[in-house]
Formats: sequence, C-alpha cells, structure tokens
Amino acid sequence: MCIKTLVIAVTAVVIAGCSPKQPDIYIAGFEELDNGNAIAVYWKNGHRTVLSEHSGSAWAFAIAVSGSDVYVAGHEAANLGRLQAVYWKNGEKIILSDGISTSWASSIAVSGNDVYVAGREMTPQGRLQAVYWKNGEKVILSEGPLSSMAVRIVIVDSNVYVAGNDTNGEPEGIKAVYWINGERFVLSVDPDNAAVRAMTIVGTDVHMAGIEDVKAVYWKNDSKMYLSYNEFVSSVSSITVVYDDVYIAGNEIDSRGKTAAVYWKNGEKHILTNDVHAGMANAVAVDGDNLFIAGRDIDKHDVHAAVYWENGTMIHLSRGDNVVSAVANAMVITR
Repeated sequence: MCIKTLVIAVTAVVIAGCSPKQPDIYIAGFEELDNGNAIAVYWKNGHRTVLSEHSGSAWAFAIAVSGSDVYVAGHEAANLGRLQAVYWKNGEKIILSDGISTSWASSIAVSGNDVYVAGREMTPQGRLQAVYWKNGEKVILSEGPLSSMAVRIVIVDSNVYVAGNDTNGEPEGIKAVYWINGERFVLSVDPDNAAVRAMTIVGTDVHMAGIEDVKAVYWKNDSKMYLSYNEFVSSVSSITVVYDDVYIAGNEIDSRGKTAAVYWKNGEKHILTNDVHAGMANAVAVDGDNLFIAGRDIDKHDVHAAVYWENGTMIHLSRGDNVVSAVANAMVITR
C-alpha cells in the first residue's frame, strides 16, 4: 500500500513538472488622464506599471524584452512643450534627445548589450529627419532638404534594418523605404503618401508592411501585394511571420467612417471589431497556436480602452484612476 501511494505521489510530481510554461505577455501604451496629461505605461500579464510622472506627458510606442530586462521606447514633453525621445530600462528613463531638437522614438530593439531606438528628429530648418540611436549615439539615415522618418528597427546578427519613408532623393515623391546598415532601398513611390510601418526578418527574407496612399501593402523583399482596395481607407501597424504564415495587424475605415481593427493572415482579412464598436489593431504576435493582437477598443459611448485580442476574444487591460482614454501600441511575448 505504501509503495502504491509512493508511485502515485511521484507520478503527480512528474505530471506537474511537465505542464507547459505559460507565456509572459508584455504590452506598452499610454493612458490619457482627466487633467489632459498622458502617462506611459506597460502591462505584464495584465499587471500595469507606470513609467512616467503624472505632472507631465509621456507616450510609449514600443517594447522589447531581453532576459529579465524590459525596455520601453517613446517620447515625453520636455520644457516649453518640446518633445524628446526617451526609453525606459526597467523603469529608469534614458533621454535620447540632444536637449535642443524635438525628437520622437517609435521602435526599440536589443541585441546583446546594445540598445537601438529608431525615430525621427526635427532639424533646425524645420524638417523631419530619419534617425536611430545606438546606445544613445545618434545615426542619421537620410540627409537633404525634405523630410524622412524611421518607424521600425530590427537587428539581425550585426546588421541594422530600419524601415520608414523618405522624400529626399530619386525618384521624386514620398517613398516607402528601408535601410540596411545605412544603405537605402526604395520599395514604392506615391505622390500623396507611402511608408513602411512594420518589418520583420526571417532568414534572408525581409518582410514589411505599410501604405501606398490609402491602401495597405505587404512586401516580401521587393515583391508587393496589396491587402486592401479603394473602397476602404486602410493602414497597417505590425507584422510577424511564423513558418510560412504572414500576420499583419492594422485598421480600416469603411464607407460609414467607422474604424475597425483588422488583421490579415496570408492576405485574407479578419475583422476584430464588432458592428457597434470601433477599434485599432497596433501590434501582432503569435505564440504556438495562439494569435495575440494589441490595440484600442472604442465603445458606443466613445470610451477608449487599451485591449488585446487572444484568438479573437477581446481582453481589457487594467487602467489607473482618473484615466479617460487608453491605448496599447506594442506587444512582446516571451517564455
């Protein structure tokens, strides 16, 4: 009898030890307060961490996790209302701006001990300039009399990939572009608007998503596919590739003027927002068989909430006191 009991006990321990580890879900965004200020926040498995002070405004747009370290990038309102690019490492703020120029941070990547942040900076001539910072040192990607922006940064081995748009150089017009180690590649040109908004690297393939005028577009290297057509105004925010499946998150504005959170899997559109609500999809991630998308839900009373969808089911993120609006902008899943 004792032997049987021992075997049962040991078996129970082994089963418990083999249960799969649940993923950690990190989401970055910001909340708007009833006093008009915004605060940068991130959530880990739904638990909220405030990164900035309530006395000013700050916004978080990107997140990266390396080991036990959490990096969040965005910008804050500095003196005289000037915006400055910043990132937080485990809650400690690092200022990227030179203290003179207005700057914005939109993406962050960590490789070993190096921290890369992509964004844009206002020049003394009043134009936007695509830049990234490596460990706080600024690298200018596009110089010229016209504007450019860096929106996403990805590091593979020692190569630096940056995506965005550029109005400088040839051909004339607003160009959806990406840079590899500073060398620019033009994907598309449009007289009104063109940009790469999302990027991921799989092997030797560069997968990107963005816009041409009001149409959502996906590129694999130099090959282009339209995700939407003229009956909708569309935009994209995030991309991930798992094996042969390509997931892209974004938004569509229909003929009624209603914005819906959507995603495309291998070019096929799926709508996340119901008929009553509006919404935005800003980030996409896949963990095993589970699809996660982070963004914003807007209910029929115009209440804006930071949310994420897990396999299509919407989950509200916690919010602080005096919060009147919130949005989730970026997501990372680790195990």
